[in-house]
Amino acid sequence: MALIENAKGRRADQSPSGYTRLFGVPALGNLMSRIQAAVISSGSELEQLIWDRVVQIDDLDHFLKTTLHSEEDRVFVARKPQIKACKTIRSEYEPDFLAFHPVTRDCYIVEVKDGDQFDTKKAAGERHMLENFRTDISHSVPYITCLYLCSFNSPTKEEIYRGLKRKFQMAELITGRELCELFRIDYDSIVKHRQKDQQANLEYIAHELLTIDGIKEVVAKSLKEGDAALSPTEDLVFSTSTIPQPQPTLTTPTTTTPDQLEI
Repeated sequence: MALIENAKGRRADQSPSGYTRLFGVPALGNLMSRIQAAVISSGSELEQLIWDRVVQIDDLDHFLKTTLHSEEDRVFVARKPQIKACKTIRSEYEPDFLAFHPVTRDCYIVEVKDGDQFDTKKAAGERHMLENFRTDISHSVPYITCLYLCSFNSPTKEEIYRGLKRKFQMAELITGRELCELFRIDYDSIVKHRQKDQQANLEYIAHELLTIDGIKEVVAKSLKEGDAALSPTEDLVFSTSTIPQPQPTLTTPTTTTPDQLEI
């Protein structure tokens, strides 16, 4: 996962961010902007992690003239720079990934998202882009084309479908695990890699928050109020434990005589 420590907030010559207006504390607003920047860069990091693991197409033009017509049982993947540099394929649109499986003669047009919630206009625009790209390459690629939008962190297609405001068909949606299966790469290794910076981000945020004027005092006040709220309960537990408890009464067993038994 992207490190917040390395992210940049708003420049000094920019207007205050919405976070600054929300809290009224410029230093806090800038920190929140850096968090947002780290979230955005996490999407680029995700694309790179996927790219590092796939069978890469370095020269898309060369691939389309050679390997495309082979029967290799591998999934070959190109990304935006290769698509943009390609002269065989001409389109103003550029999906995140373009993948080919020579054995099945399938071409996968894939857009990958780190998030899972989109406004209606954004969702419609994503589908428009993928559909137009498919139309543009249809005469250059003699494969069956499938377009997919992958919401990498969503557990189900149903959740992706709702997040995209129903602008995609269910068959056009895949989860991160399904994408990795399609590209024949290890999903769990990507997730594990992205988790390694979480503790560092948590510790960095805690440290930075406490250096901002006024934050430490607010935290101390909240902790004090929390301790005060717990005190009555603690006193009750303590007082209950010190109240003398009644001792059980011991009775001496009696011996029955023969007369009492009428023997």
